[in-house]
Amino acid sequence: MLNRLFPRHADNTYQGHVAALWLAGALTFLKAAVALNSIFNTRRVAMGADGIPLARFGPDAQSTILSLFALNAFGWLVLALVGLAVLIRWRSLVPFLLLISLFEQLGRRFIVQSHDIVRADTAIATIVTWGALGVVVLALILSLLPGRVRGAV
Repeated sequence: MLNRLFPRHADNTYQGHVAALWLAGALTFLKAAVALNSIFNTRRVAMGADGIPLARFGPDAQSTILSLFALNAFGWLVLALVGLAVLIRWRSLVPFLLLISLFEQLGRRFIVQSHDIVRADTAIATIVTWGALGVVVLALILSLLPGRVRGAV
């Protein structure tokens, strides 16, 4: 299992279940779409999906919050581009990519829970994040399972 998580060579040889590739692709697409939306529609996403009550803050605080929000989204975009490169060129790294995604999402959840962030009660982003975390775990497990051997029934 460690050889699948940390392969000696990064190549296009993938040994896991093919469903993990599809899930990793969907997660990468979702991450890129959310990142681009958050970069170009920062205020709307921050107030809507993330439930941040910007009206409670002064103009300087709003500007700072939105800048940090967009910078965070740019980080997601970079991770999505790395994920795309892995899926296209270095599929042997898919389990590692999913492990990094799991670590990233758990780290974000820990940080959010560790700080008292003012949000609306029903931030849709929280539901999406927990759902994506479940998909990452499933995809990681599937990527570590042996794939179907060609020609087998």
